[in-house]
Amino acid sequence: MKLPHKLYEILRWFNWIVLPAVATLISGLNSAWNWGLPIEPILTTFGAIETFIGCVLGIAKISNDGE
Repeated sequence: MKLPHKLYEILRWFNWIVLPAVATLISGLNSAWNWGLPIEPILTTFGAIETFIGCVLGIAKISNDGE
C-alpha cells in the first residue's frame, strides 16, 4: 500500500516542525510559569511519537521509491 505523496508531506512537516516546536513550547512555558507539569514524561512521549512517525515515514519512503 502506497502512502499518498500529499499525506507523506503533511506527516513529515508535522513530525519535523510541529511536534518539536510544541514540545519546546510546553517545556519553556512550564519552566517560565512554574506550571509544575511532569515535563520529563511529556517530552518522552513527544519523542516516542516523533520516532514512531519517522519510522513509518521512512518505511513509506523506501517502499514508494522501490516502485
